[in-house]
Amino acid sequence: MDFVSITSNNYWFEKHPEKIAGVEYETTSLYFPIMVKGSKADVLRVTGILSDDKEKKIQIAKAKAADFLLKIKTL
Repeated sequence: MDFVSITSNNYWFEKHPEKIAGVEYETTSLYFPIMVKGSKADVLRVTGILSDDKEKKIQIAKAKAADFLLKIKTL
C-alpha cells in the first residue's frame, strides 16, 4: 500500500474505529469528504483522560505524544 492510499479519506479511522471521537458524516468538501461531529465527552473517552488529577492527565498526554512520535519515526 502506498502513502497516498494510507493518508487518504478515512483509511486510518477504518483501521482504528475506537479512535473516532463522535459520529462520522460525509461532506461535499473536496479536501475533507468525511468529518466527525462529537462532544467533549467523546474526546475525553477516546483519549482516556477522564481523571480529575491534573498531573495524571499530563503524564498520559506525554506518554501518548511519545508513542505517536515513535510510530511516526518507524514509518
